[in-house]
Amino acid sequence: MTAILSFVVVMGVIVLVHELGHFISARLSGIVVEEFGFGIPPRVVKLAERDGTIYSINAIPLGGFVRMRGEDDPTLPGSFAAAPRRARTLTLLAGVLMNFALAIVLFAVLTAIQGVPDTSRPGAMVDFVNPGSPAAQASLAAGDRIVAADGSPIASVTDLQLFTKAHAGQEVTYRVVRSGSDDGAAVEITMTPRVNPPPNEGALGISVAEPYRPAGLGEALWGGLRTTGEIMWMTVALPARLLSQGQSLGDLGFMGPVGIAATTGDVVQSAVRSNTLLPVIWFIGLLSVAIGMTNLLPIPGLDGGRLIFIIVEAIRGKRVEPAQEGLIHLVGIGVLLFLVGIVTIHEVTALLNGTFPTPGLR
Repeated sequence: MTAILSFVVVMGVIVLVHELGHFISARLSGIVVEEFGFGIPPRVVKLAERDGTIYSINAIPLGGFVRMRGEDDPTLPGSFAAAPRRARTLTLLAGVLMNFALAIVLFAVLTAIQGVPDTSRPGAMVDFVNPGSPAAQASLAAGDRIVAADGSPIASVTDLQLFTKAHAGQEVTYRVVRSGSDDGAAVEITMTPRVNPPPNEGALGISVAEPYRPAGLGEALWGGLRTTGEIMWMTVALPARLLSQGQSLGDLGFMGPVGIAATTGDVVQSAVRSNTLLPVIWFIGLLSVAIGMTNLLPIPGLDGGRLIFIIVEAIRGKRVEPAQEGLIHLVGIGVLLFLVGIVTIHEVTALLNGTFPTPGLR
């Protein structure tokens, strides 16, 4: 139930933002929007009607939809099909751009909350010390910053991990800047990294992170843009990985509705246990980018497929017969629904057999 409710809310927000992009762009382009619906039909209640647009609440609580006049009929005045190529292109792209904008905002919020690396304070910041560990015996505490080991500078978490691993079982003198030290004065403490530490504990018995400082507005926005761009690039690079490494879709994390719902439920449950919304914010941003990229695919029925017809129209100087284009999109949607159905059946079967990879739904 947690997975289902979480999936409905998360996907609802992402799809609604996508459709809102189509709605705003269509209205600004002079295209008549006949209905803006919250949820998927059948209609439950008509909220209002303004400027020729019906605002409704529908039975299936998953996102929403925009119904524009004459999407495949250019003979109707104010229809989508009768609009200039530029207006149609912008209207189709607006949904995807809104998904990307949502991701940028969410990742910017995460950057603002988590901060940015503080280059003025090199080293590895101690987050947690396990009781009874070498670090606890040496009185290391959360907030302390390890800056050197046996005279070798420690500029990052990676430096500390590599040095500690190379000196397991050996006595090492670590130089530490104590938490709250205003003048940056350091002390030296001696610890012996364990060769065989207990499960879920490191050689020193600490968890560490890079020193961070609060992010400014510009840094937060740049962090949102950078993270969104990195996810987009990873998505584009997936086909190349498939060809070069022979990986399957499952190996690369491709999921159907059940898989997404299960993962959403696990993320939400993890956020509840850790009392933080950060994993949920990150996951919504990730899904928003994924849905935006998926809609750009040149598949009939998706925004990308419709954009291909506009490009063909621009090259030929005339559009494809509207009836033929509408039929192609209809077939494309049918094929997509068929494939989604197959994936869903496979995931449900795995769930019933206890082989589904998400423990939260077993």
